[in-house]
Amino acid sequence: MGQVVAVVPARGGSTRIPRKNVLPFNGKPMITWPLEAAANTGLFDRVVVSTDDDGIAYIARDAGAEVPFTRPADLADHHAGTAPVIRHAITELDLADDDVVVCLYPTAAVTSEILRDAFKHAGSSPEHFVISVGRHRSPLGRSLESRPNHLMALAHPENLLTRTQDLPVSFFDAGKFYIAPASLWKSQETMMSEPFTPYFLPEWATVDIDEPEDWPLAEALHKAFVLDSTR
Repeated sequence: MGQVVAVVPARGGSTRIPRKNVLPFNGKPMITWPLEAAANTGLFDRVVVSTDDDGIAYIARDAGAEVPFTRPADLADHHAGTAPVIRHAITELDLADDDVVVCLYPTAAVTSEILRDAFKHAGSSPEHFVISVGRHRSPLGRSLESRPNHLMALAHPENLLTRTQDLPVSFFDAGKFYIAPASLWKSQETMMSEPFTPYFLPEWATVDIDEPEDWPLAEALHKAFVLDSTR
């Protein structure tokens, strides 16, 4: 194994929560939490932020991260996927195929302990991506879907009389981090185009900060399970 590099993709534009990557989150700019968590793991040779935004770059450097290049505009719009952004960073950083790249999202307020544990999973499965995963609290077999005239119905009526505890558990991509050698980032179209190794996050860490109402929930859980637990 070569270097271990964290790449934090943090563009300036965000439509549903403007400037969410740098908004105050439990007393610090949002992006500062994952940057500090990465730095405190003792794992990373480099912690790099890929951004098109001068304000984000300033906060990232203040938190101790590198911002060695500016992300091009075509990789910073609403349609840019994560994998192409990480491949661009790999090229800019001239990383070797055996260097391990951890894509850590700027809104992933996970702990250093979680990152270290996930990295152990990656070491035992170097031929696959390791992806942060959450558990759906309700079985998808009892999910509902819309019908005309503002009505709803079971999406799977065959499960009408099945107890929820007898239905299979479902999971989702929690969108916090992705771990793989640089060679895998370069050879796979996306992180989930092949079977991958799940890393199961604690439920407090799985909130997707996508809508304004997600913010106070994620902040409260982070305070309860991270900040208050260390006091």
